[in-house]
Amino acid sequence: MGTSASSNGPGFGVSLDPEWLDDIDVPNSHSDNTIPTTSDIENSLLIAPKARFSNARRRLNDYARTGNTDSLRKALGHYSKTGMGGSRNLSNRMRTSAKVAASFVSTLRSIRDDANFALSKTLSDLKSKGANASEVINAIIDSVCPNGGSLDESSTRDSGTVALSEFMDKNPEADISKLTDDQIWSLASTFLGNEAFSRIQLDIGQSFEKQDISIGDRITRINEMREYLQAEISTQLNKIRESATQTFDLEVLFKETIKSTFEVYEVEV
Repeated sequence: MGTSASSNGPGFGVSLDPEWLDDIDVPNSHSDNTIPTTSDIENSLLIAPKARFSNARRRLNDYARTGNTDSLRKALGHYSKTGMGGSRNLSNRMRTSAKVAASFVSTLRSIRDDANFALSKTLSDLKSKGANASEVINAIIDSVCPNGGSLDESSTRDSGTVALSEFMDKNPEADISKLTDDQIWSLASTFLGNEAFSRIQLDIGQSFEKQDISIGDRITRINEMREYLQAEISTQLNKIRESATQTFDLEVLFKETIKSTFEVYEVEV
């Protein structure tokens, strides 16, 4: 999640919502993509306009150079509102991220609550063999994240690995097989923040590659931006969790979290 070079980002004249996203197979995902909703159909018909990210890039360039958080907020607002056609479209574009976040929650709960769950047995075997943290993390990632070669699939694996690694570093005494609900939600929130950051990096992250910005400043700005997104997503997720009914669809909840997060930034532009 560091300073690797981004692509040139998506161009204009293409669908804001590529159909191939629905072909990604997320392990332990129980959502049904066979019946598209009205909003899904509308999103698939939206075509990206010319210069869709120009305002977002201009503001992000200023943030990269100065560290001005007002510029960062405006960059995120322009990115969502104009670049992605609005927060609802953006949350739908990130549906793979939402599916994987839901898979994280359901899988970590199953590890804790069901001794017969396949991954529970796998982790137990790894522990008995003295496996290190990386081996445990890899086993969880293989069970939660898709394993294809697309950027979206690779991103979820990177985001999940970073979220689990950071959690274990901060909580060395925690047993990953016996996490509390709050710990599980925190992990999912960190994952989703990493995914939002990764999405933006792929689309407009060229701002952090300017030669007139020192390596130290680039790393600082990138880390601050990731933490900024994580914090806002955590805030929105907690609000939605508190207001949700007793039973709710996890994927819908995480898509709503993404939507609500970027609605906050759209107000700035």
